[in-house]
Amino acid sequence: MPTWPRLGGLTRRIYLAFLVAAVLPTAVAGIIGVYFSVDALRGETLAGLKQEVSLRGEGIDSFLQQISAQLLALSSAPELDAFRDAIGSDNETSARASTEVALARLSGIYQYLYQIRYLSAEGQEQVRVDRIDGQVRVTPPDRLQDKSDRYYVRDALTTPPGRIYISPLDLNVEFGHTETPERPVIRLGTVVPGTATRAPGLLIVNLHADVLLGQIQQMADARRGTAFLFDRAGHYLARAAGEASQGMRMRPVADLAAQFDAALVERMLAAQRITTLAAGEWILAVAPVGAAGDASQWAVALAFPERSLFERVLNLYLLYAVLLLALAVTAIGGFVISRRLLGPMDALSQETEAIAAGDFSRRVTIPGNDEISALGARFNAMAARLQRLYDSLERQRDGLEREVKARTRDLEQERAFLATLIQHLGDGVLAVDRSGRLRLANAQAVKLLRVDAPRAAEHPAFADVWPPWTALAARATEALEAGRGWREDVVAPGQVLAMTVTAYAEGVLLVVRDVSVERQLADERRELDRHMFQMEKLISFGELSMGLAHEIGNPLAGMKAVAQALLYEEDLPTGVPEALSRLEAEIDRLAGFLKSFRGFAAAPVPVTRACALAEVVEDVCFWVRKEARSAGVRVEWLGLDTAPPVQADPQQLKQLLLNLFINALHAMPEGGTLRITADDVADGMLHFHVSDTGVGMPSEIVNQVFEPFFTTRETGTGLGLSIVRKITQVHGALVHIDSAPGHGTTFHLTWPLSETP
Repeated sequence: MPTWPRLGGLTRRIYLAFLVAAVLPTAVAGIIGVYFSVDALRGETLAGLKQEVSLRGEGIDSFLQQISAQLLALSSAPELDAFRDAIGSDNETSARASTEVALARLSGIYQYLYQIRYLSAEGQEQVRVDRIDGQVRVTPPDRLQDKSDRYYVRDALTTPPGRIYISPLDLNVEFGHTETPERPVIRLGTVVPGTATRAPGLLIVNLHADVLLGQIQQMADARRGTAFLFDRAGHYLARAAGEASQGMRMRPVADLAAQFDAALVERMLAAQRITTLAAGEWILAVAPVGAAGDASQWAVALAFPERSLFERVLNLYLLYAVLLLALAVTAIGGFVISRRLLGPMDALSQETEAIAAGDFSRRVTIPGNDEISALGARFNAMAARLQRLYDSLERQRDGLEREVKARTRDLEQERAFLATLIQHLGDGVLAVDRSGRLRLANAQAVKLLRVDAPRAAEHPAFADVWPPWTALAARATEALEAGRGWREDVVAPGQVLAMTVTAYAEGVLLVVRDVSVERQLADERRELDRHMFQMEKLISFGELSMGLAHEIGNPLAGMKAVAQALLYEEDLPTGVPEALSRLEAEIDRLAGFLKSFRGFAAAPVPVTRACALAEVVEDVCFWVRKEARSAGVRVEWLGLDTAPPVQADPQQLKQLLLNLFINALHAMPEGGTLRITADDVADGMLHFHVSDTGVGMPSEIVNQVFEPFFTTRETGTGLGLSIVRKITQVHGALVHIDSAPGHGTTFHLTWPLSETP
């Protein structure tokens, strides 16, 4: 029984080759035919549209030119001149009759002229002839109307004499109402200039718009498209082939947005010559009507849907019938050839799958004496060699298994020895692989790190069991990649661990040792050294303060005596007594400060009372006002007036704030804002703050600013903030600092409230 080929592999490629061989030439021929057919039809259609709109535009323009010539001739007719001379005289009636005859004669020549009028410069009709139902009729004088409110009268009067005004297409209005049935109308007008004896006037002709609408309807029917009539004011009227009238009124071109894009409509309106356009789904031709540049110029257009070109091409049924026949023949031929040629290939494929599954006894039989039968013979030889090779590999595998078992026993013994050694080490040993999982931990490591060994071994990440490992692993990896060793002390609750990390093939090896006692002894020794150094500084400072107090005290006493003497003088300038009083108070404060300075080595004893923080700050601001102004610093305080009084020695509190203010001024060399705020009262304490917008300090400097003699200024003594801390301590108050480089500094003070208001 014949073997049917499967539709895959080579069979599929042969099918595809046959299909491509037949489809590609046919498809190329069809595409080329369709392309050139559509191109030829597009060219023919564009040429036809161009000719059509050209003829229609020229016909409409010729008609309008004839009417314009007749209107200009009528404006200079002797009958009209005689009537203008006779207005208001006894001959007006006879002159009017002659003018009516001249207007009626022109109306009888052109059937589309249904109304001719002569109006005064004020818009009042003076002569009017109508054409109704084919009969020319003269309107009696009592039926003449005032047309001064009509747009076309106003626009026509602005037209220079000898030129023709053409109005947009609209509906005629009589006695304030639109005529019914609706009558589309175009008005042509010309100014009749006045003379010394003749008043100026206006001739206007009403033209049935059917002469234009009929032209565009004929264009639409002839080409089975859509014809348009545009005016330059941006309005249009459309007629489609075989469709009922779409209305008599001109519509704004914005209504075309659903059919054409705005750019295409703008190009159609701007056409000054015959233009053909192809945009998207439409082929169009546009032709102007009237003289170029005329504000009332018209344009006609004819649009033809491009899809109709393809509809004609798709009628080539023979081309597609041949294509389908070629495809059917190709598919049948490919199937027959694949059945005759690929049957043996399918048998080879099945036997190859059996050998791949491990059955090396399979063979294939292919009769014949061609390349495929030779391929079958080589396949059988290959299967025999694979059988022999497989048997040899089986024997080698058995030998390798015996050798591996022997080597495994030796490794197990060495591993047991190393495990015993590691478990009994005094230091903790851990191994963490590259994925972050704990692979080994001896008893000492479990004890030092205080982790659950079974849980740590089962958990996929050691960092989840011992969180410090996340940061340590990153630093250790960076150091090992740089080719250097890594060691770090880890501070844990109640202990300090010295950790050393070394790389191995699968990760890192950690050795952990408890150095808590060693670190404690070293810290205690450093603290003792620091206290001794501090005591030495305080002793030196005490000696220095005693000397300074003695040297400064005597001049201060003299200054105070002079200030007091000046206070008793008469006729002192305004403000001087107040300044002398403040100077005396400042001398007293400085004298008090010298006492505190003299007793810096020992805690000063404050004389406290209820102090209003606002009053203290006001005095200190007075002292630093001049220096702040010269430095460009603005001093502000908020919430001090409503703050309750604090319990403090006023002189020491002023000294504290003065030191903080001076430090703030020095921190703002480019100017800024010094702000004092009080914002909270809690647990009998007032919280107030002194902040600046200066350069700020890093954390390592913030930790040392209260130390005596520590300063960052070349001219500083390093005593100001030490005195601040002394004063807060003896008052039972607290002070701490918030500062960062570039973000200013804030001193936060917590001060006891006074028990008496």
